[in-house]
Amino acid sequence: MVLDFTVLLDTGSTDLWVNSKGLELMLTNTTDLPMTESYGRGEVHGTLQFAELRVGEYVVPSQAFVNATQVLDFGVAVDGIMGMAFDVSFIFAGISTAWGRESASILGRSFITNLFAQNSSLPNNFDVSLGREDAVEDGSGTFVISNHAPSFVDVTEAPKIPRIGTDRWTFAVDGMRVNGESVPFNKSSVAGAPDGKLVALLDTGFSFPPLPRAAVDAIYNTIPGSVFSVSDNAYYVPCNSTTMLSFFLGGQEYPVHPLDLTFPFTGTVPNKNGVQTNVTLCLGTYQPITLDPTAFAGFDLALGDAFLRNVYASFDYGDLNPWTDTQGTPFVQMVPTTDSRTAVAEFFDERGATLAGLPPAIDPTEYFRLWAAASSSSTSSDSESEDIAVSGALSTDDDTGNSSSGWDKTFRTAVVALLGANLAIGLVLLGVTVTMCVRAKKERNVGSRYVPVRFKDAEATGHDAEYGTPRYGSD
Repeated sequence: MVLDFTVLLDTGSTDLWVNSKGLELMLTNTTDLPMTESYGRGEVHGTLQFAELRVGEYVVPSQAFVNATQVLDFGVAVDGIMGMAFDVSFIFAGISTAWGRESASILGRSFITNLFAQNSSLPNNFDVSLGREDAVEDGSGTFVISNHAPSFVDVTEAPKIPRIGTDRWTFAVDGMRVNGESVPFNKSSVAGAPDGKLVALLDTGFSFPPLPRAAVDAIYNTIPGSVFSVSDNAYYVPCNSTTMLSFFLGGQEYPVHPLDLTFPFTGTVPNKNGVQTNVTLCLGTYQPITLDPTAFAGFDLALGDAFLRNVYASFDYGDLNPWTDTQGTPFVQMVPTTDSRTAVAEFFDERGATLAGLPPAIDPTEYFRLWAAASSSSTSSDSESEDIAVSGALSTDDDTGNSSSGWDKTFRTAVVALLGANLAIGLVLLGVTVTMCVRAKKERNVGSRYVPVRFKDAEATGHDAEYGTPRYGSD
């Protein structure tokens, strides 16, 4: 019996985990090695197993994965996550610790590494195009391995932007422009970053891109009526207002569609009768970065879904082959998919259609005023002055990363719901179907079994699972 799982495609992590939902999978090898995959929000517990994995027409005969027994605090139901980054992972670290580094180099590789290694004739690229789901668009996306979508074959003519660093899809950002005005960058925190540039992680697992605070202020200060909430570490924006944002990478401008600058969701406000009324608010999708720089090194910002929905991106590993230790320089090529000449008109048309199906929109200042008044009537405290700041009042860059965050805005490699189901926007953008076989009930043979036998000269990595020495790729 064959069973399909729809997993989230994640360019910010490496491992595959699957929630088999109690079904007995046909395993090519089995272990008792406990594994934990930890995310900024959400955690997965299970055991390391191996099974034949099919993704479309591609097959890996024996792929390492975490067979999940507990999926905690994701906020939404998911079948799993398939990482597409480099071989620096929890699985690799776990195998290294239990059986040695040499075993990990053979057994602990990701799906995409195994696929390219066993098919040396395949081009070493995968392409991603995220959809946008609203009242007008259906949210469909594109995922292509070793080829390009017919509409974007010209991606091969785009600038080749070389990776910076060794273990992530990180690249230099030349600049940022808001309403036609360049926004100056502070010095990058990443060693070796080009002068005057910042280093960005391209990560499909970030619904809302985290940027330096000054950059976020520069975006939303141009929208009249925007309000910054200190407790939520985010801007609230009038739903029918917008601005124009673009980023420059590899000398190419990539406009961001105004629809990707804010996200409508339903909230409540108190009324005079003490009954709460449903209203619609719009949350700023680009938010101040609060990641701990001592734990999350290697990039200054993450350009997640709210940026990646505006490009067709081809991630290329270069001419490397991890089985033969052939080295290469990974790079990305991107084609803009947003037309800045028509984007604003599209925003008003599509946002209007979306709001027509939601409760009445409320101005952010009025929203916070109503809740502050309700709070002061019971506590006699001026919560409004402590919690919000009207757009324009905040213009300094907070490099400390110490801002409080009601959204738990830590590094996420899964697209999770920060406001319950309302913000599970990434889940429908690009789900990939992976296929595994399920064992018939009478079958008892579980195939081979890996046991924790350490290679004579192998050593455990001793490195953090997310930041150990990379297994392949070289700058």
